[in-house]
Amino acid sequence: MSTISSANLPLSTTSPNPVTNLQTYYKERRPEIKQLGEDLKAGNLAAAQQDYNNLVALGNKLVGKANPFLRSDRGADFAAIGSALQSGDIAGAQQAFATLEGTFLHKPASTASPAAATVPAASKAGSGVSVIA
Repeated sequence: MSTISSANLPLSTTSPNPVTNLQTYYKERRPEIKQLGEDLKAGNLAAAQQDYNNLVALGNKLVGKANPFLRSDRGADFAAIGSALQSGDIAGAQQAFATLEGTFLHKPASTASPAAATVPAASKAGSGVSVIA
């Protein structure tokens, strides 16, 4: 089993245009994620480990961190994939990838509904004022 490591990867890069850097990053990350999913689905541990390492390298190169996801929930899912791959647990990596993939299909849940956030407190208390427009 090969070891997943980011020891020799650069820690950061400077870009004259951060927006272009992010656009490049997303464009390059998408096929890497797809490949990781395909190799996990096929049960190819060695290829999935290489795909994971490629994503770590991409994150280091373009966003300056080993975890290539900016959202914390996605970052946690990606870390779980890495842990599972490192221990040789292909089923665990597949499950973590499915969780990660789900974050791209669904928007994060909001803690308050838009209506609750915009209705004044007095209206909520039953002041008789209609807030329906």
